[in-house]
Amino acid sequence: MMDVRQLASLDGFSCLAIETSQPGCSVAATAGGRVATRDFAAPGEQSRRVYECVREVLDELGQTLAALNCIAFGCGPGGFTGLRIGAAVSQSLAYGAGLPVCRISSLAVLAAGAVRESGADVVAACLDARMGEAYVGIYARDVDTGLRMLLADRLVAPASFVLPDGIVALAAGGGWAVFPELLENNAGAVIDTDTARLPGAGALLELAAIEFRAGRVVSPEEALPNYIRDKVTS
Repeated sequence: MMDVRQLASLDGFSCLAIETSQPGCSVAATAGGRVATRDFAAPGEQSRRVYECVREVLDELGQTLAALNCIAFGCGPGGFTGLRIGAAVSQSLAYGAGLPVCRISSLAVLAAGAVRESGADVVAACLDARMGEAYVGIYARDVDTGLRMLLADRLVAPASFVLPDGIVALAAGGGWAVFPELLENNAGAVIDTDTARLPGAGALLELAAIEFRAGRVVSPEEALPNYIRDKVTS
C-alpha cells in the first residue's frame, strides 16, 4: 500500500537511481516493493564509490540490472564533476543492460524529498552554484503528477532573486544557508527552512516511477547532464 506521503507508488516498478550532483553520492534501487539505499559524503571518491553502491543495492534486493525497468539519474544542476560521473555511470550501465533512462532535475529531486518528509505543498529548492550564484527551482505537490514545476530551474544572483508573487514555500537546500540574503529578500514568502537537505536517490526513485509510467524516458546516449552554467565548477 502506498504511504500517503509518497509522491508515487513503487509497486510493480523496478529501477536503479543515481544522484551525484552534490559532493558524495546517493544510490537507491527498488524491486518487488522493496527499496535499498546507500548514501555517503566522500568528495573526490564519487567515481569509485558509486559503482560500489550500485553493486550493494542490487545485491541487497537480489536483482540484476537487466531485470529492471529503467535507470534514473539526477541530471543537475550541480557540480560539474559529480554530474559528469552520474551521467557517465548511468549511460554505461543502461547501454550494457539495454535499459532506458529517466533524466530528472536534481532540484526536483531535492524538492520531492522535502515534500515527502515535511508535507509542504510548495518547495523552493536552492543549491550553491559557486562563483557567487545559486541554482533555484520551485516545485509543488500535485495529486495527479506527483510534482509540478512552478519555476523552471535557473541560475540566479542571490542578492536580487525574489520568489514570484503569490508563492509561499518551504526553503530547501544548502543554497539558502550559503546566501543569507536569499532569506532576507524572501522573508515574507518563506514559511520554513530545510537548509541541510540534499537531493537523495530515494526521492529520485519516486519521480522516476512517475516519468517511466508516463513514457518520459530517453536512450542512454541522450542521458546528458544539465549544467545550466557553461563555466566549469567542481
